[in-house]
Amino acid sequence: MSSVVYYRFLHQKVRSVIHFDGTSISVFDLKREIIIANQLGSGVDFNLKLYHSENPSLEYELDTDIIPRSTYVLVKRSPSHTRGGRFNNASRYVSGKPRIKRVPMASAATTAPTVGAVADENMSEEDRIKMMFADQSNAWASAQDELAQHKVIHYSHAAPGAAAAGGARKDDIPPPGYICYRCGKKDHWMKNCPSIADPNFENKKILRTTGIPKSLLRTINKDDFNEDNLTKNENGELFDKDGNAILVTEDGDYAIAVADSKTWKTYQEKQQNAAAKQKREFDNKIIACVEQDKKLQFLDPLQPEPTLLRTPIVTTPCCPTPDKVNKLKNIYYHQPDLEQTLIENDFTCPNCGAEDIFIDSLVPAPQLESDLAHYIDEKQKELDIADPASRKRERDDSPDPDDPDSKRAKGDDYPMNNMPFMPFPMFMPPPPPQYK
Repeated sequence: MSSVVYYRFLHQKVRSVIHFDGTSISVFDLKREIIIANQLGSGVDFNLKLYHSENPSLEYELDTDIIPRSTYVLVKRSPSHTRGGRFNNASRYVSGKPRIKRVPMASAATTAPTVGAVADENMSEEDRIKMMFADQSNAWASAQDELAQHKVIHYSHAAPGAAAAGGARKDDIPPPGYICYRCGKKDHWMKNCPSIADPNFENKKILRTTGIPKSLLRTINKDDFNEDNLTKNENGELFDKDGNAILVTEDGDYAIAVADSKTWKTYQEKQQNAAAKQKREFDNKIIACVEQDKKLQFLDPLQPEPTLLRTPIVTTPCCPTPDKVNKLKNIYYHQPDLEQTLIENDFTCPNCGAEDIFIDSLVPAPQLESDLAHYIDEKQKELDIADPASRKRERDDSPDPDDPDSKRAKGDDYPMNNMPFMPFPMFMPPPPPQYK
């Protein structure tokens, strides 16, 4: 009659069945059948464990344990590992025999002292304790007798250079590309570094170039490498006179990291293009409002497309008022643009054609600048928009929260009065000027 045992891997939801003859099956045979049924291979690279379904933390540890039929067990497959000096895997379930835990035979002379007396049921608690300590003393004495027969092997670290004097070993020659990160050289292991025996050696911490692209490294010629120009911080790291950290490459050469100027330039261009786009969108909204309100005095007459006037705003002495508009739609100009236009047209007024309009005779228009600024502020509130240029100026003028000097108030530039318990400062800046 065929019997069954149900099993399920921990990562599965559906349980499987193993058929066998008899009323029970051993742990060894069940593991073998599970490996064969699931085609798990030779079992060299994994280990197989069985657990009780009622108590998943309780394992079937011995291969000779018997599992009754119709039992439900849990199966766990884990990577193979080394335990007790031998490789522990599931290969024995495929090609081996069950593991039997054997007790090694010991010599009579060695085991005789370790045999303790049999405790009597009528012994008192104090006698039992004395007998326990006596057994421990006997066990320690037998262990000492056994250790006395072992050969003593003394181990001592060889001094630098001793291996070469007494015969070089293969592991004393470092492979190509190895670098001693204690001194930065390549001809010895770090454990054999000559600086270990040097009491005056300063342990200089040389950083590695791990993770830094070679295109961002600049190699330093060792002939030009002057250690007198180097400084060392509290962590022992080396820096040159410009503050660059000294790195050592995989070839043993010294190098410093350079800035990624190409990426930084690309980032700056993207930021400038985004800011210019925002400014252009803002100006287009204001220009649409200017044209709708017919305030043409706010537009630049020298530009082919509608453009807001920029400060400083000036006008020519021949056309001081808006009723002098002739060729252009406006008599107010951006001063640098008007100066360039006058130079290119032999100092002729672009509106009325008057000659000898020199640059030093231009008339400022502060009232129009004030009206334009007030108009833009009103439209910002009305349209709920903000000028990107003004936001940038606010960021530039705002104090840096990480800068301790920016956190001080303006009045903190001068010292406060000394408290009675405070020592008088050795140096004080001059007092603030007194205005009458």
